[in-house]
Amino acid sequence: MKRWRDILFDNNFEEPYHFHVGMRIIKTAAAVLICGLIGWLRDRDGVNFFSMIAAIICIQKSPEATIKNSFNRFVGTAIGGVYGVAVLFMETQLHLQRFMPLYLLIISLLIIPIIVTTLAMHKPTVSSFSCIVFLSIAIYHVSDANPYTYALNRLLDTIIGVIVALIINLAFPGPKMAEAARPEPAAVPAEKPEEPEKAEKER
Repeated sequence: MKRWRDILFDNNFEEPYHFHVGMRIIKTAAAVLICGLIGWLRDRDGVNFFSMIAAIICIQKSPEATIKNSFNRFVGTAIGGVYGVAVLFMETQLHLQRFMPLYLLIISLLIIPIIVTTLAMHKPTVSSFSCIVFLSIAIYHVSDANPYTYALNRLLDTIIGVIVALIINLAFPGPKMAEAARPEPAAVPAEKPEEPEKAEKER
C-alpha cells in the first residue's frame, strides 16, 4: 500500500506553492460571471448556480479538453434527466411516495440501469454525475408543482454553462495554443558533405 501522503495528496505536495493566477483561473471566473448574469436575466429571483457549476467543470487547459468535458457533462445530464423524468411520471401516476420505503427502493434500483447506460455508451466518467442529476430530480423536486419544468430547466442550465465555457475557452486560448501560434524559427540548412570525386579533383 502507498504512503498516506501519496494517497491523500497530489504529487510533490511538499513543494512550496508559487502564487500565480493563470489564464484558466481567469477564464473560470469570467464564465461564472457570465452564467450568473444570464441566470439573473432569465429569473430575477436567482442567479441559477447550475449553469455556473457546468461552466466550472467544463473549463479546461485547452479547447480540446473543454469540448470533451462539455460533451461528457451534457451526456451525463441527459441520462440522469431521462431517468429522473421517468420517475416523475411513475410518481404522478402511481403516487409512490405514499409508501416511502418502496419509493426509495425503486430509486436505488434505478441507479443500476443509469450506470449500465453510461457504460454502454462508453462514458464511465459520467456515471456518478448522471446519478447525481437523477437523484436531484427524483428526491428533492419530485413533489414540486411542476417537476417536469425543473428537469427541463436543469438541462437548459447545463447547456448554457457548456456553451459559455466553450466560447470563453476558444476566445481566450491557453498557453499551448499561444505557443502553437508562434512562428517557428527558420531552420539553418545543414552543410552538404562534399562528394568524394569532387574532393579528389580539388586536391
